[in-house]
Amino acid sequence: MHKTLTGLSLAIMLASGSAYADQATLASLQSAGITLTAEQAQVVAAAEGDALVDAIAGLVTANPEAAAAIVAAAVSANPDSAAAITSAAVRAAPAQTAAITSAAVNAAPAQAAAIQSAATTATAASTNTTTATSAGSGNSVTTSGVPSSSGGGGSASTN
Repeated sequence: MHKTLTGLSLAIMLASGSAYADQATLASLQSAGITLTAEQAQVVAAAEGDALVDAIAGLVTANPEAAAAIVAAAVSANPDSAAAITSAAVRAAPAQTAAITSAAVNAAPAQAAAIQSAATTATAASTNTTTATSAGSGNSVTTSGVPSSSGGGGSASTN
């Protein structure tokens, strides 16, 4: 009977591992002093995998001044997702890239190379998007002053 109870307890713990990890992320954010709305807390607690990364990015977007603290707390609770969390956070708050990267490396030093790579890739992607948008705007402005035609560019009418 004792072995059955122990086995059942172990099975329940293993099955609820992801829920525990999500609660750990929420607890880590709260312990770091990150103020969350009830809705944000629910999203973080319910999220797993990519959804958790997206939830962290949402928190960074909502509070870019606290980006480093948010990332440090999230990475410490999810070191295997450190690169994904860092990448999403850098895209959410590009001005905070150095602070985000440093916080992630401090929270998961074993993931330092992956974190650095993710931050660099996210920064490059963010820069390319900005450059493409700027270039598109520049083309629009440049071509708007050019006449579209000199008129009558079609074939002659034989009335």
